[in-house]
Amino acid sequence: MKIANETAVAISYTLTVDGQVADQATKEAPLKFVYGIGMLLPKFEEYLLGLEVGDKYAFTLSPEEGYGVSNPNMVIDVPKAAFEINGQIEEGLLEIGNRIPMMTQMGQPVIGVVKEVSAEAVKMDFNHPMADKTLNFEGEVVDVHEATDDDYPHSCGCGCEGGCDHEGECGDDCSCGHCH
Repeated sequence: MKIANETAVAISYTLTVDGQVADQATKEAPLKFVYGIGMLLPKFEEYLLGLEVGDKYAFTLSPEEGYGVSNPNMVIDVPKAAFEINGQIEEGLLEIGNRIPMMTQMGQPVIGVVKEVSAEAVKMDFNHPMADKTLNFEGEVVDVHEATDDDYPHSCGCGCEGGCDHEGECGDDCSCGHCH
């Protein structure tokens, strides 16, 4: 079977960035996803279209095809008070380079990287860590089969836990509207 929309796919891969291995999935613990529902970078999926079990692949994604280029508007000064819990800032939290999980004003989870700390504020970079990076992938197709309900994610990420019907609609117990 060839990789196409609504097929369940398992691949091994090695991601190399700036000459270093940045991530990988082995044949024994492959990356599993349903093709065409927006789980992966669109250009990444495009390179896999039509491949079959046993096919090897190697391709490069430019920053624009991957996680984009850095947006200066995503570097924000956050008041130090935002990091306080019971009036205290955890020791070692605000160190340059630390990745800190936070929430947007809309309640979406984001990861920020501490870039600079001043007396009143913390400069946080909310750009994707792979922004501006050229992504080099190589790997092999491990499995391809017709997707079943078990192959789909069971939540759209909004917390509705099972309210997603995999057709882009939320179920009766979810009103978020964010299902793929």
